[in-house]
Amino acid sequence: MPIKLFVKEPRQVKPIKSYLEQNNLLNKSYKIQKHDNIFHIYTHLDELPSDLTGHEFEQYKDETSETITLSSMMENYCNNKHINQLEVPKRWSIYPPMVLFNSSNNDDIFNQEHHEFWESVLSQQKHIFGTSSITHIALNKPIIESDVMRRPHNLIPIIGDFGPDFPMDKTPTNDDFKQAFWCSVVQNGIYQTWAPKYTMFSRGNIKEKKRVMDNWKKLSGSVVFDFYCGIGYFSLSYLKNGGKLLCWELNPWSIEGFRRSLEKAGYNYKIYTRDDDSFDISDLATVDACLFIESNENIPERIKHVKDHSLSISHINLGLLPSSKASWGIADALREKSNIDTTIHIHENVHIDEFSKIQCEVQKKFNQGEILYLEKVKTFAPDVWHIVIDIINRTLN
Repeated sequence: MPIKLFVKEPRQVKPIKSYLEQNNLLNKSYKIQKHDNIFHIYTHLDELPSDLTGHEFEQYKDETSETITLSSMMENYCNNKHINQLEVPKRWSIYPPMVLFNSSNNDDIFNQEHHEFWESVLSQQKHIFGTSSITHIALNKPIIESDVMRRPHNLIPIIGDFGPDFPMDKTPTNDDFKQAFWCSVVQNGIYQTWAPKYTMFSRGNIKEKKRVMDNWKKLSGSVVFDFYCGIGYFSLSYLKNGGKLLCWELNPWSIEGFRRSLEKAGYNYKIYTRDDDSFDISDLATVDACLFIESNENIPERIKHVKDHSLSISHINLGLLPSSKASWGIADALREKSNIDTTIHIHENVHIDEFSKIQCEVQKKFNQGEILYLEKVKTFAPDVWHIVIDIINRTLN
């Protein structure tokens, strides 16, 4: 039988509810109830995971559970087709109006010959996903690590029109953007949107986004550089905490998603292309974010007009995986422009046995800096972690 949690602290209810929702573990058939100052949260869990240890719980009989589940639909489908039982997808994420399934060892059910099954799933989405807003279904396979534009080459549309095939060496127009399919998510109160056929999204970064928001709240009057901004994954957290943004990204589809999120939130922004040399640091007096559709190798040229020790650079985000090493030198050189100490966030994929080695490499490159912390964000493979090293770089002033 499933279990319900007993939560005594009101401030813990929302994060626990968010955790359960993100992992499809919240039983939405029951409202969160309060009895004798204790909150009762109904889940689909059979046992308590390590993330929720410390909370009391008990089993309950789910009187409202429906007989229609993904597993039951799969079983009926295979029986009716007189085929061997196929593997049931176990993990998915909902990004309205899309549901995105994670790849597994056997993805046969996603083959085109089983399109009929997914049409039936869509018709029963209220029972399976707890929503009636889904119009698109896709399978998500890992991105190609060597692709610096972080494009979802292995996103496989199952149901719905995800937009036309588009050569990535072509510059998209406004009409191209309008024809594309866009989905969205709200994390930590921040809206983000992207076109899943042309750019990636990683839900696993939510932990690092929250860490940024919780630990560096007072950024008014400072500037944040994001060398690999994507759709604004981390940039929007710095912006919400008051910082002004200078952001670089090669993929124009990602910049368009970033732009849409900025516009929805009411921020002022300006976009610069490779051939646009009009940028001046004074632009930050009238906009909240400057977005550059070009390589971050152009940063030194873009800011050469900025006087030394005249810019309050509070943070530099180096968010490229599997490694951001190519940009370490440029990031370190920004000390010459800053009039305050700068916290640099270095993202890397590293085996757990190499943690000490990578910290030594960082310290050697940023020799005026002091390593503050190593954050383990999520695993990519056994003992291989996406980590973030925080190092405070001292100004040359």
